[in-house]
Amino acid sequence: MTFLATKSRRPVRMLAAAAALVLAGHAQAVEFTLSSVTADTWTYTLTYNPLDNYAITTDTATLTLSGLQGVTAASGPSSTDYDPAGGFLDLVNLDWTAQVLGGGTEVVWTHVGSGTGNFGEDKHVFGFTVTAPGASTGLASFTTTGFSTDISNGAVDRDISIQVEGPVGAVPEPEIYALMIGGLGALGWIGRRRRKSR
Repeated sequence: MTFLATKSRRPVRMLAAAAALVLAGHAQAVEFTLSSVTADTWTYTLTYNPLDNYAITTDTATLTLSGLQGVTAASGPSSTDYDPAGGFLDLVNLDWTAQVLGGGTEVVWTHVGSGTGNFGEDKHVFGFTVTAPGASTGLASFTTTGFSTDISNGAVDRDISIQVEGPVGAVPEPEIYALMIGGLGALGWIGRRRRKSR
């Protein structure tokens, strides 16, 4: 009898595990993903998952990308998938200002006033850019402040702290490689000369 009871609970447990995996797809709030790298510019897309909102319980919301190197400029988004283009929600979600801080090691985008991503499907804000001449792509830190569900959904904190790709290191110039090879050659020559003199 115990064997049958255990066997009948197995499908229920598997169904519960599958449901948890489906729901986990949107367990985190916003997503910030690298959409392209061209020349010296990294371009990102901000994705609101269902129920995501910002600056509902605070006056501002921020997106911070840190651990960068050589950033000279940054800009806010260029477009959204909110309809209609040029409508209220489109314009509100484009209203992010960018600042380069810490001598080019950090970018902070700030939005003053509440905004929404509170829809039944994902919504996107495209074209957050970072310019860092001569940098290479690596892992940077990304954090948000001011994101939550709306008040009718409990004002649950939806801020995140994750790793994303960004401009984190300079690509060495050919002259640097030539100097390194020359230095290694000189060390080898000195070492060989010392062995011969003994």
